[in-house]
Amino acid sequence: MEERAAAMTSPRRLLALDVDGTLLRSDGTLTTRTRDALRAADSAGWNVALVTGRPLQYVLPLVRELAVGEFVVAANGASVCEVGTGAVLDQSSLPGHVVRLAVQCARRAVPGLCVAATTLRGMHVERGFDQIAPLSKADAIVVDDATPRPDDTVHSTVLFALGMDTSAVLAQVAAAVPADVHVSPSGLPGSVELTAPGVHKGSGVARLCERLGVEQREVVAFGDGLNDHEMLIWAGHGVAMGNADDATKAIAAEVTTTNDDDGVASVVERLVGATPCS
Repeated sequence: MEERAAAMTSPRRLLALDVDGTLLRSDGTLTTRTRDALRAADSAGWNVALVTGRPLQYVLPLVRELAVGEFVVAANGASVCEVGTGAVLDQSSLPGHVVRLAVQCARRAVPGLCVAATTLRGMHVERGFDQIAPLSKADAIVVDDATPRPDDTVHSTVLFALGMDTSAVLAQVAAAVPADVHVSPSGLPGSVELTAPGVHKGSGVARLCERLGVEQREVVAFGDGLNDHEMLIWAGHGVAMGNADDATKAIAAEVTTTNDDDGVASVVERLVGATPCS
């Protein structure tokens, strides 16, 4: 009872956790130690948000299966959602005609590039998307061409090239699309995300914090990749994983151990004064 009362009177705080390469081990699993640490943080009054480049429709079932986190920030900051209800709390979008032009330019630069897009009409994906992100028929409709219509409101656009390295796709697409579209790694193999300029993981977490009444200095963020940079810089305390690239480690306030060595848990346990279970 005393712990709960103390949590209610302390400042509102938030843990912002990248998913792949950060929260999850290399084999895609969540360890018992990390789960227990996050539950201890929840009991201590921390809000927990999972932050990913994956599209919302794809990541929400995964987050619910993991059973950690109250919120998810998906599509590299474009979508902010409450996990329990599935309610979308904030959504950044692009006009369909802008995305169409960007897709056309990107396809010319990268032969064989495919599209998965979410609009008000639902999620439409081209063949091959299931090889990098398995989805049920209820989640997505497979079509020959998933390029949005000119009059669509586009919530998420993933461009993917099967068998290609993500960094190669990123470099070629970023150089080809108009300046009014931002390109970042999507979190899925060989793929990138198209968003409006200024939309990234950091902006998505900031919008969630504004809604929750959490101050920037009360945010601790964890990440391992290039699309985590804005979030790690914006947070009051940015933590890079031990398996992160050198550029990510350089911009973080702290470097923890790897995702396979409970790097998230070791920091969270320190923050909440929890003792790891043996």
